[in-house]
Amino acid sequence: MKTRTVLFAVLMVVGASQAAWSAASELPKPQSAQKIKVLFEVGGPVHNSVELPAMLKRVLEDTKQFAVTVTDDRDQFTEANIKKYDVVLIYTTSGALTEAQEKGLVSFVQNGKGLVGIHSATDSFHNSDAYWKLLAGRFVGHGSGTFKVKITGKNHVIVQGMSDFEITDETYRHTFHKDSKPIVLMRREEDGEPAAWVQYYGKGRVFVTGLGHGKEAWENPSFQKLIERALLWANGKLNP
Repeated sequence: MKTRTVLFAVLMVVGASQAAWSAASELPKPQSAQKIKVLFEVGGPVHNSVELPAMLKRVLEDTKQFAVTVTDDRDQFTEANIKKYDVVLIYTTSGALTEAQEKGLVSFVQNGKGLVGIHSATDSFHNSDAYWKLLAGRFVGHGSGTFKVKITGKNHVIVQGMSDFEITDETYRHTFHKDSKPIVLMRREEDGEPAAWVQYYGKGRVFVTGLGHGKEAWENPSFQKLIERALLWANGKLNP
């Protein structure tokens, strides 16, 4: 009698487990994490080397977090085209924005998307006051050399855990738009000049760094990590 009771209990457990497994197998499968769609604008004469955007694209896509589209077509900034992306990454030189391109880019950020500007992004589109206000800083001159960058905004999630580092690069100087509200994350040790900052713009997020002139800078692990984390933050994937 005891044997029959035990056997019955075992069969009940097995049956319940099979039912649970069957029900679980019918549940929707979790969706794979969506990659952040990055529009990497490199229009105008290439600032330093045509190899650099392709190199950074590989670095970013190797993290499995980003899908990067490299383009020199500024019409990707128009409202009809830019809506396909999550973050705009800019590494341009000089050039000008049309009214439609300016409106598309500013609205993109203002309505909740992200913008990351590297180096010569601050020396571009001088015809647009709105672009200057969006980036906060505008290039006014530079030297070059190997220098130390100090993390000064250590409470910000982009640079949390990062250490001061050395880099061989141009020493960009900027003037800041009177209506901008930059939050400085790092400064050059030698002169205290801001080397990277963020700005909240409408519902969106902007990160800018004066670093990133040439191959020596772009191969620097700290620079690569900075851009990766900036893109994640600009997309809302990193929060305080």
